Formats: sequence, C-alpha cells, structure tokens
Amino acid sequence: MNRNESRFFNTAKKMHDAFIRLIDRKDFETISVKEICDEAGVNRSTFYLHYDNTNDLLVETVEAVYGDFFSRYASLKGELGDGLENKSANELFFVTPRYITPYLDFVRENRKLFKLMNDKSDVLGTEKMYSKWFKEIFSPILTSFRVPDEEHPYIMVFYLKGLIGVIMEWVDNDCSMSYEMLMDILRKCIMRPEDRRW
Repeated sequence: MNRNESRFFNTAKKMHDAFIRLIDRKDFETISVKEICDEAGVNRSTFYLHYDNTNDLLVETVEAVYGDFFSRYASLKGELGDGLENKSANELFFVTPRYITPYLDFVRENRKLFKLMNDKSDVLGTEKMYSKWFKEIFSPILTSFRVPDEEHPYIMVFYLKGLIGVIMEWVDNDCSMSYEMLMDILRKCIMRPEDRRW
C-alpha cells in the first residue's frame, strides 16, 4: 500500500469509527455529514471525496466491520479447509460456544449498527451478504452430509432467516439474555447431526 492509499484508508477508517460512535448515540436519520466530519476530524470536502451521502458511508462501514469480524473466523476456515468429508457430523455442528460466542460478542459490541443493518437491509443488501457467507461455509457441510445440491438453497434460507430472526429478537431486547440461554434456544431450533434423517 503506497502513501496515498494509506492516507485514503486511514481517513476512511476515521469516518467509519466516527460514524459508529454517532450511531451509538443517535438515530441514523438524524446524523448529518457535518456531525460525521466533526466527529472524525475531517472536512466536508474530504467526506464527499469518499462518499456521495451517509448511505454510502453506512454501506462501507458495514463492509469494514464485517471484514474485521470475518477475519476472526479465518482460523475456522483454515481448520475446515477442503477436508470436510473427513470430519464427523459433530465436528461440523457449529451451534457451540466455540463458534457462536465470537459472533454474539460481535453482535453485542455492534448492536446499534446491527439493528440499523436489519432496518436498512434493502440499502445494504444484508440478505445477499449473509447468503454468500452461508453458501461459502454451509453448502460444503451440507454436501458432506450428502444432502442433494438442489436442496441446499432451501435448507440454507431456512437456517439463515431463522437464525437471524432469533439474533434480532435478542438485539431488540438489548442483548439482555445470557449467551448460555440464547445458545440453548438455538440448539433447540437446530437439530443435532445425529438427529437428522436426510
């Protein structure tokens, strides 16, 4: 990364961070470009060099936050690798503290942004983002369970909408339920591999 790219990246990060701080304090619709610039310590012309409006900043901020989050799961992808066929059904069951806790930490830390993502899903294409994630991680797992390819999209959309619905209910209640209770609910909603009859 050259000096100009680095400066551009650092300025964008300042605006992302400022935007997240503002979202924690007030509603998205009431946040002005001037407030973002004041909070980030940049001028308006710099903002408009990067973005057309606050929706553009929202989209890029969500991408940056999720990029950081998915980097936390890099080791998971490395562990899974191409050897899914050699893993047991229980090893491919992800509703466990090891896999869910980092996600719940992420949601709780960013709950206002997460709620905004849900409210602005049409602007952000949130469902497409989750679908891509599910496809990359869960489709190979379904294949390892010998689920026919034509059934994958239906099973994934069921889990996608169900899991996000449960998490959003948790967010709407200010993440007050303990992780243990929430994971117990998720386990009740999702069959263990040994209970499946494909």
